Amino acid sequence: MGGGAGPVPPFFIVGSARSGTTLLRLMLNAHPEVAVPPESRFITEMWQDKPEVEVEPVLGALARHDRFRLWELPIEEVRAELDGRGAGRTAPYTEVMEAPYRAWARRRDKPLWGDKTPRYVENIPLLSRLWPSARFVHLVRDGRNVALSYADVAFGPRTLAKAAGLWARRVRAGVEAGRALDPARYLQMRYEDLVEAPERQARTLCGFLGLPFDPVVLDYVERGRDAVLPRAAANNPNVTKPLMSQTRSWERAMPEGQVEVFEALAGDVLSQLGYPRRYPVPSAAATRKARLGRMGIPVDRLPASRAK
Repeated sequence: MGGGAGPVPPFFIVGSARSGTTLLRLMLNAHPEVAVPPESRFITEMWQDKPEVEVEPVLGALARHDRFRLWELPIEEVRAELDGRGAGRTAPYTEVMEAPYRAWARRRDKPLWGDKTPRYVENIPLLSRLWPSARFVHLVRDGRNVALSYADVAFGPRTLAKAAGLWARRVRAGVEAGRALDPARYLQMRYEDLVEAPERQARTLCGFLGLPFDPVVLDYVERGRDAVLPRAAANNPNVTKPLMSQTRSWERAMPEGQVEVFEALAGDVLSQLGYPRRYPVPSAAATRKARLGRMGIPVDRLPASRAK
């Protein structure tokens, strides 16, 4: 199992929303050794700074958690992963949190588990302490495309300033956390590279995770389809389709004025990631709009959501 000599540690796929993390999850789910369930969020939301916890209260809270309920996984199967421990028994918090992942993987006859929760990009320091051997895959995407893609979903920011601010904050959080980790535990990938050279990027990813490369990960459309929840399919209309080569749609779809304002808001992060800027020195008008946007004044609204 795995490509290395020792056991393969768990991994977390993180990044800004709308950056392609669902695509990465489906590719890895197609791998014969890996199971990556839907988003969790409960690891950090249920953490109470207690390394040792009573099992039954935590399982009860987990069973009620809205994200876990989307997994459609009976809590009895989670309890079974803990050897049936219940009332009055304690266990390490990490062991209890691993149980639903192990149960999810067991249902699919796979030995390894990972997590795909984009917002955990702001929790890498905590997660790296809880799982000292865990690895983190930080997927980044051009923030101008990220802002545009919010029109495909019913959630998320509705103004350019909020979209740019959220994207920049989460990118910075991931990059900063990655610098503090051993390089063997942090991999930054660009969505655009994944689309343009999927096999090369998949090989890099598998190598980083300690997995043998299997070409089936490139057949994620068919092999990963059953891992897509209806809600996720609605929010990611292209995720069950073959990779699309258009990775710079902002160049034709984003109004020129909004491009300039976005770059006034988050151009430094674009440059940090290696994305070329159209306006290295934004105009006074764009700078003023950016300042108003940061104050919460909706001067540049994103297109209305196209999500049904």
